[in-house]
Amino acid sequence: MTDIAECPRRDELVEETQRTLLKLAELARHQAEALRSDADNLVMTLDMEIEKTLGHKERTLGALREHRKEHGC
Repeated sequence: MTDIAECPRRDELVEETQRTLLKLAELARHQAEALRSDADNLVMTLDMEIEKTLGHKERTLGALREHRKEHGC
């Protein structure tokens, strides 16, 4: 079993997932501001970016889960 403290791939996947979650939070905040400002085009643009980022989050989180399952870390 791999030592959790010494798994660069796990750390990389955790960091990528965290960055993606923070990006989602930022996009959601911007979309909320756009809604408040009645900026419909911006709302739609941000919505597409949120969907794309959600997909990326699912892939990175899935890769992290798979890595932990396979390597026990």
